[in-house]
Amino acid sequence: MSASLVQAQPAAAKPDPIRALQAQFVAGQGVKFKTVQQVRVKGGHGSVTQEIGVIQFGAKGAVASDLTKKVRYDKGFFDDSKKDEREMRKSLEAPGRVISLPKAAYMQGRWAGEGLPEGKSWVRKRPIPAEPEGIIISVFEPSTVKALIARADSVRGGVVKGSTTSAKMAALSPVFRKQYGPGGKSESGQISKITYAFSLSKEGLVTRLRVTMRMPVPGGSIVDHVSDTRLYNWGAKVSVAAPRADQVIDEKDLKR
Repeated sequence: MSASLVQAQPAAAKPDPIRALQAQFVAGQGVKFKTVQQVRVKGGHGSVTQEIGVIQFGAKGAVASDLTKKVRYDKGFFDDSKKDEREMRKSLEAPGRVISLPKAAYMQGRWAGEGLPEGKSWVRKRPIPAEPEGIIISVFEPSTVKALIARADSVRGGVVKGSTTSAKMAALSPVFRKQYGPGGKSESGQISKITYAFSLSKEGLVTRLRVTMRMPVPGGSIVDHVSDTRLYNWGAKVSVAAPRADQVIDEKDLKR
């Protein structure tokens, strides 16, 4: 009687999120996203900002983006304003578009402001990070992702959870420094507490990111920034271009 031996198959190697991210850094490729950020004073009014668009990669990371952006304010947010609330909402809740390129950023709609000359619908400004502003933590920086995983409180079932501070993020992330300052301090000079959780696909790519930042502000209040970002279609073909030149006016040429 013969016995057959069945060899055990080696376990599949776990994906490396850093290598998976770096493999996406190919010119002409990118990812689509949707970010929703709530900003609210503790016990008071706030706003919800939605950003939807695409990010384009280069050899070293995110280099460009094209997104639509819209803000909605809580009822009563403008109670202290001397202007009519309906007028304020009509102006500030109008959608806009933002294009970020390495040498310039282009703003349309609410983000371009008022008083544009006839025939001009875009304002050219100084460069800004390609990442959506509401994301809070950039998951397009390999060193940042590596540190967040290493410092996490738990890594289980493809979900990474942890906490940090704005000072630590400012020391770690170039994008965070540009958005919140080199020390990561609020206007009151204090450090914000940050919690984060992000989900990884079977390939090791971030598909969802949730961040809460509790920011102390002057007067002893706390402003909560709560962000929820979904990333999808990694590897999609993306080509972000500047608007037509005849539709653009430079910010310094505006007369306001």
